[in-house]
Amino acid sequence: MIDFIQVSKRFGTQEVLDKVSFRVNAGEHVGVVGPNGAGKSTIFSLITDELSTDSGEVSLPKNVRIGHLHQQLHAHAQDGSVLDYTTNAIPELKTIEAEIYKLEHDLLEASGAEQEHKLHRLGDLQHDFEHLGGYDMKARAEAALSGLGFKESEFGNPFRSFSGGWQMRAELVRTLIAQPDVLMLDEPSNYLDLPAVEWLQRFLRGFDGTMLLISHDRYLLESLTDRTLEISGGRVVKYTGGYTYYLKEREQRHAQQAAAYRNYVEQKEHLERFINRFRAKASKASLVQSRIKMLEKLDVVRQPASGNSLSKLRIPPPPHCGAQIMSVDNMSFSYDEQRWILRDVSLDIGHGQKIALVGFNGMGKTTLLRVLAGALTPQEGTLRMGHKVVLGYQSQDFAETMPPNQTLLEIVRSANSAVQERDVRGLLGSFGFPGDAVNKRSGVLSGGEKIRLAFARIFINPPNFLLLDEPTTNLDIQGREALENAIRDYKGTVCFVSHDVAFVRGAADHIISVADTAVTEFPGGYDYYLEKMGQLETGPEVSGSAKGGNVKSQKSSPTLNSVAQAPVLSVNPKEARRLRALEREAQQSLKKLETEMHKLQAEQQVLNEQMASGDPDLDYAALGIQLAQINKKLNAAEAHWLEEADRLGA
Repeated sequence: MIDFIQVSKRFGTQEVLDKVSFRVNAGEHVGVVGPNGAGKSTIFSLITDELSTDSGEVSLPKNVRIGHLHQQLHAHAQDGSVLDYTTNAIPELKTIEAEIYKLEHDLLEASGAEQEHKLHRLGDLQHDFEHLGGYDMKARAEAALSGLGFKESEFGNPFRSFSGGWQMRAELVRTLIAQPDVLMLDEPSNYLDLPAVEWLQRFLRGFDGTMLLISHDRYLLESLTDRTLEISGGRVVKYTGGYTYYLKEREQRHAQQAAAYRNYVEQKEHLERFINRFRAKASKASLVQSRIKMLEKLDVVRQPASGNSLSKLRIPPPPHCGAQIMSVDNMSFSYDEQRWILRDVSLDIGHGQKIALVGFNGMGKTTLLRVLAGALTPQEGTLRMGHKVVLGYQSQDFAETMPPNQTLLEIVRSANSAVQERDVRGLLGSFGFPGDAVNKRSGVLSGGEKIRLAFARIFINPPNFLLLDEPTTNLDIQGREALENAIRDYKGTVCFVSHDVAFVRGAADHIISVADTAVTEFPGGYDYYLEKMGQLETGPEVSGSAKGGNVKSQKSSPTLNSVAQAPVLSVNPKEARRLRALEREAQQSLKKLETEMHKLQAEQQVLNEQMASGDPDLDYAALGIQLAQINKKLNAAEAHWLEEADRLGA
């Protein structure tokens, strides 16, 4: 278990942690949430001794093996191939392997007692090597590299030859396959595309150690965690449930804190008014002293943290336009006129659609968005804009390219100098920058504030067709939820790229898959897309409901839920009967697993209700242990079910 006991940590004048105490029990999967800069990564660094506490104690069991993925790549020996880098996940394996090799060589010349001693030592080393996973380390590394998007032909490429994002993927593989006792992941999905996020989710569901996950990805938090740590305002609160449970309990807790704070303020003001009114009257001296003592003994109640500033985001209504937003006919694009990024692409975009572009990194999602926005000119084909369509494009790097010394007012006004300052101020106010806030320099803005400023700059020329490249970057969970709601309620058309599964699922009603220079349209949301892609993987040809340019029906690219399946070959009747019997047996196994999962979920619900009841007679420690055991069994059963379902194509 991990214990924080009255831990405080300060950076300059900022009190990041103020006498916080909490415990993470063995086997718990804990989501770590809170605003950017609240201290989530600091918690991890204190656990690993990368930072020391100002006061208090952090306690861990002896000899516990920790796997820690940082947000930024930490320097390791980076010579050699990417496969070499990832398989070197447990450095002591090399030491053991070297000693095994030496002993095997020495045994050729040893005899008698010396030989027996060396054989005994060799057996111990081989046991340790196997226990640490040394014999299948390479196989695990190759499987994980493939799952996160590396091609088999790239395994031998030098680690240094990959971009920073791909190096971070290799670092994630290195952390995962080490099989630590405690796995700590700090924003693991930052550099992942949607297929890789889906793979990571499936991989982590089978992890049976202790896990702490810092993430703004609601999909990962909801599907992987059974406990939640909220870090905010120097405090840490542990919730005995996953992300949805945390949201519900947080609202109740916030309401209670708000009521307690109002009561505290009323009592304090009442006592202060009495003291100030009668302080000068000798006849009231004893009463005044009594009130002063009451005021001194009054327990201070902190004001609850305010809501996320991005909740103020309100996208203005779009100007009127025709039903057809854009038509793309046989469009092809290449950066070097040798390798086609997009080839013979045809699309029709209608008014009001909310379109997500999905696919592996490097397949052309951002390129397609830039072509649609007019930032890139295709070598072939045509793009026709609809009647009175006005584009609003936000590039992926806009937040980083804003002049840091310019004020918010100057940045927005530079996009349309004809707009009066009064109207610019009003627009900025609608995006959460009221009054003198417009005179801030952009260099001091947080990630969420930069996103709001980007939207304000777009809407100084009100568009009806928004094109957004990774708009959720640098946003915390509340910011992503607010942006998702704003896009869903927006009456105009939106086309966006995002690697946040929950955001895509909540905001998009159309999906465009980009792969192998082609696009495929899916006239439904993300779940519809997953369902149809499953049919495309297993069916003989592309479903008739999918429409796209240059769609390859016989050569589908890897998809989010896919597991490589062997082609169906013709078999003799006896073999066919045997295969059908095996399939029936597997289907029965699936049903048994589903029954077991329903039972465990029912037990889990009962225990969660007991934990949330506040009954003082309950043994909460025992209930917590029981709930952790059930959660572990449920995760294992679900992981087994997913394996069987994938194998059967269910």
